[in-house]
Amino acid sequence: MSFGQPELFSQVVSFISGKMMPIVRRHAISGAALNNTEDTLLDNPTALAMLIDCFPSAVFHAVVTSTASSVRSMSTSPRRSHVPDEKVYRIQVRFQGSEIRRG
Repeated sequence: MSFGQPELFSQVVSFISGKMMPIVRRHAISGAALNNTEDTLLDNPTALAMLIDCFPSAVFHAVVTSTASSVRSMSTSPRRSHVPDEKVYRIQVRFQGSEIRRG
């Protein structure tokens, strides 16, 4: 997975540990966490594959979907009539929820 691209793999690991795992920890009881991000790191198909490959195990299951939307500006200037597409990645991580407070 990371062979030949250690810098990219390091960026993916930093993204997971810095942006995703805090959300996963906050949802420990429910067993599912959803992270919406516009991080351009995931525009790279290899980085996206690395992220997905980091989660499959007996504990975690990750699903990633993305949506792109074209945003139009309200400006009357023809040069500013179109803003670049916004891409949002929705990363769902499922895992065994905590038994605490489940009675």
